[in-house]
Amino acid sequence: MNRPSTSTAARAILLGLAVGSRSTLGVAAPLWARARARGSTPARYAVALAVSGEITADKLPIAPSRLAGPGAAVRVLAGGLGGALLARGFGQPVPATAGISGAAALLGAAAGVRWRALWGTGRAAWMGAVLEDAAAIGMARASCAGWPETRPARG
Repeated sequence: MNRPSTSTAARAILLGLAVGSRSTLGVAAPLWARARARGSTPARYAVALAVSGEITADKLPIAPSRLAGPGAAVRVLAGGLGGALLARGFGQPVPATAGISGAAALLGAAAGVRWRALWGTGRAAWMGAVLEDAAAIGMARASCAGWPETRPARG
């Protein structure tokens, strides 16, 4: 099996960690980066709307656990899909990159739950959630930094 470059593996880890907090970022970050490289403003609006919807829904008291039941599976799948898009965008091996990102999503989910528990002691929970969102968006953005304008040739 081909291995991704060190920088692509690091990108996959960052994207997976972000997906642990916000599952939509797995697909949204690479799609945003591709749309930006191609100059597609409508696509970027659609991606931003999807991410905004999840960020808003996550603040509701009925939001399900990200670690129990389908929440964890959705994050692994979203991380894997995002890793696959990331690998294709940078001309890297898809299976390994998708696996790295999917595994990192579970770590990101556990870290996010731990962060919320630590932050929630004596502080407004919504502030911890906003900080987690900012960190997740920052990691997702960093994972796709330098997205090529055209897909590199595979060799």
